[in-house]
Amino acid sequence: MTSRVERVEALKALLAERDYTTASELAAELGVSVRTLHRDLAVLRNLGMPVDSDRGRGGGLRLEHGWSLGRVHLNESEAIGLLLSLTVAEKVGSPLLLEDTRSIARKIATSFAPAQARRILALRRRILVGGPASPRILSTYTSPPASVAGPLLDAFARQRHATIRYTDQRGRRTERDIELQCLYYNVPIWYALAWDRLREDVRFFRFDRISKVHLLGSEFRLRPASLFLQAGEPDARSL
Repeated sequence: MTSRVERVEALKALLAERDYTTASELAAELGVSVRTLHRDLAVLRNLGMPVDSDRGRGGGLRLEHGWSLGRVHLNESEAIGLLLSLTVAEKVGSPLLLEDTRSIARKIATSFAPAQARRILALRRRILVGGPASPRILSTYTSPPASVAGPLLDAFARQRHATIRYTDQRGRRTERDIELQCLYYNVPIWYALAWDRLREDVRFFRFDRISKVHLLGSEFRLRPASLFLQAGEPDARSL
């Protein structure tokens, strides 16, 4: 298994550094059969790497133009993470970013293959950015653990139903069944802007007040964006 993982990573690097190659050339360099090489290519395609191939025996292989940022290859989750980081830097007024962060974000978003760019754009539209958190809210804020943030982002990106254990501002703890339709950011606090399935209404859940997340096997459909835009601040904008 380790050998195959290393081989697939090596194959990814070979494809990235060449404009055009063939399956037989790659197979020879990696020391495997052409059949094994095609199985490894299928793994890369399943991971979202857009490998184009010419039809016919001995056809050539290439990466779809625009798939990468130079020599840096990002998957969709990493791209969203980078865009979120730029948003944070913009909101806190980082003096180290000399260029307009919105311009950088647009360039990143358009550097992907068309299918990936569409998926990233769809996720960006569901991430809303408001103003800074109030001093009253900040006084009770603690950084959420990775054990909570990771599953929440997974539920958001893959549109999976989730149950959460939530403690409200009065200290009351409840179990909630949610559809995490949008992320909402008030510097430095992240909220799950979700559809509460029990109450049949829109609710905000602060990440740092969620102590447990359980992802369910079922997926949800996106509800009208207006429901969630109306719940936020008037000047909130999408990522």
